[in-house]
Amino acid sequence: MSSFESGSLEEIQNWVSLRIETKQVFGICGNGSRFVSSDSGKSAENSSDNLVLKKLNSTRFFDPEDMVVGVEAGMSIRSLQEILAERNMLLPVNPWFSDSSIGSLVACNDFGPNRMNMGGLRDCIIGIEYINGKGEIVHAGGKVVKNVSGYDLTRMMLGSQGGLGIITAVNFKVMPTPVEAHGMFGIFNSESWLPQVEELHKRRIPLDWIQAVSTFSSNWILGLGYSGNEPNRNRIEREIIDVFGGNLTTLADGESFSGQNFTPGENRFKGFLSVIRDAWEMPDSHFHVLATAATENIINFPFELFRKGNFKMIIHPIGGDIHFMHESCDRKEQLEHLQKIKSALVHPDSKLRWVSAHADSSMQDLGKYGVASGYSLTQRLKRHLDPARVFSSSYYDLELES
Repeated sequence: MSSFESGSLEEIQNWVSLRIETKQVFGICGNGSRFVSSDSGKSAENSSDNLVLKKLNSTRFFDPEDMVVGVEAGMSIRSLQEILAERNMLLPVNPWFSDSSIGSLVACNDFGPNRMNMGGLRDCIIGIEYINGKGEIVHAGGKVVKNVSGYDLTRMMLGSQGGLGIITAVNFKVMPTPVEAHGMFGIFNSESWLPQVEELHKRRIPLDWIQAVSTFSSNWILGLGYSGNEPNRNRIEREIIDVFGGNLTTLADGESFSGQNFTPGENRFKGFLSVIRDAWEMPDSHFHVLATAATENIINFPFELFRKGNFKMIIHPIGGDIHFMHESCDRKEQLEHLQKIKSALVHPDSKLRWVSAHADSSMQDLGKYGVASGYSLTQRLKRHLDPARVFSSSYYDLELES
């Protein structure tokens, strides 16, 4: 296996065109990507070639007045946020890891607590550049919000997992850094906070994010984030207190309870997941899946059953998603954990993603929960956009029971 790494778009295009001409399968390596299993990880382990994009990391443009920016796919999300912070702006998305590259973030469509009200990647991308299955450089969308022709192509690449083309640059709309960001936090020894969160949702209180995290003591830390000037913050806090009573404490953004690292604070913009996993001291190849489900499914989910089974969980209830983690590294035990989660996902649109697992785990283990609705259409799209079948991504080759 060999790797090709270049910061030149022309060199990358020529390299890809040669592989397409000879029908030579290759993998696309970003940085800081989420877990890719052994069968879906041919791009990283079993392909004859790998394309590494870390050096393709320049800023294409940055217009602070229009609040838009375009960067190459190899730039890390941390670097992008630092560039924006110099002008008191940010990209309001939640990378899982601070060193995730922009291309990886888009290809995997990672998200977190801000998706509640600030939106996700889908709401921020206004343009994209990628190399298609003919070796052509394609531009979709635009550089300004009001000029997004080809927007469907832009969204098509979001979550494509490297199977539809090579993302080389992305254009985003950004936003000013939230004014006086604060949070209210509380510790609960049961799931009593769930109906209260549901009540907040019904009242449409303008929160930036909600996150609940289980702790070593089998308690929950619930955080509610909001921002604005003092009168607006006071109004939001009064409404929250009306629902929760005096069970929550107000903290400035970035602060946390003494001895606890579970509240996202500013980490939600720079990689919130590593802090939590490190605090739990999870071993390599620990069990970790992400479940996405409808809000009503999460509100009524049997979390107590999993908490008593020594699972650690991160919950973003409005939106919504659940990170399930367990320290077990045994393949058989992990499959049992996975089946337990599948049995509890009663909503037909619920989905699962691997984040970390035993080396023998695969996307096939997820079954119908691992693919998007209309999966057969997705497979046909893959065959159309990658006729030479050179973009390695076994997501498009899963065999599912009819």
